[in-house]
Amino acid sequence: MCLLHMKVGEMVSIDAINVDSELKKRLNALGFIRDTPLCIKRFGLFKSTVQVMINRSFIALRKSEASLIEVHKI
Repeated sequence: MCLLHMKVGEMVSIDAINVDSELKKRLNALGFIRDTPLCIKRFGLFKSTVQVMINRSFIALRKSEASLIEVHKI
């Protein structure tokens, strides 16, 4: 499932990040690595953004970025 299909408050684990190499480097630097747990905190209007908590940091992702991150519930 993609990150946008999760609900607020759910804990998920990252399965895959299907983005280009430049964006993947930036996401890896922020802690988005395979099998890393994260929590969905809130969605923007019309799910245009999603805020997640990963390693005690809050990070907001655009809809286009979040749709390319595959996760599963923990």
